[in-house]
Amino acid sequence: MITTGTQLATFITELNGGASMDATLMDILVSNAKAILEEERPWVVLRKTDKSLSATTAGTWQTAISLADITDFSRLYEDKYPIKIFDGDQRVEYYELVPFNQRLEFKDSSHTAVIDENAKVLYLNGIVPFDGTLWIDYQSTSTEIDIASDSAVWTVFPSRFLPILGYYAIGINKGAIDYDSINRQMLPTNRDTFLALKNAMETWDDRKQSVQIRSYDPTERYTTHRNGSINIHD
Repeated sequence: MITTGTQLATFITELNGGASMDATLMDILVSNAKAILEEERPWVVLRKTDKSLSATTAGTWQTAISLADITDFSRLYEDKYPIKIFDGDQRVEYYELVPFNQRLEFKDSSHTAVIDENAKVLYLNGIVPFDGTLWIDYQSTSTEIDIASDSAVWTVFPSRFLPILGYYAIGINKGAIDYDSINRQMLPTNRDTFLALKNAMETWDDRKQSVQIRSYDPTERYTTHRNGSINIHD
């Protein structure tokens, strides 16, 4: 099993028939593979909640809340209310994201918010009901992979999936950069292995997502039995 950056680099070299690859090129290909895979779906292990920002009743629809310091921010979590204000005790207010180009139409609509994606700025519409901490649910990006590191890399995912980055990187190299008759024969086998590993990775994530939603009732929130529940009980 490979876990470290150097082991991943060695694995890629072996997939390349033992031929060395420029370190900068290998680094770029691995980075590309990681970016493509992470953006393909809302992986459970990449979901985070930022609680570093706050809002006050002095804020207006024009009060800019910078998201720039959330350095691993990719996009808001795919939920109706990805932004909440919490007073630290019991009170929670939920905010729905609306289109930035309709900001003026929603400026007085409480419980809505817009994001200026270019400036990485959040605006809360309407009147902020109380001072509190913003809970921002988002999809993150994992730490960049250092192929020269002797430490474990891409640790947000189980190490058994780390080889997929090697198959992805070598597929790009052999199929686009170093294509020849030998590589043409090798590509189908590497692609099949890559697809099988990717399928296993997605199945693993599907099961994680299923665990989170199998007891979710979209209409009521109770700590005991819930009328109208769509829960699946064993």
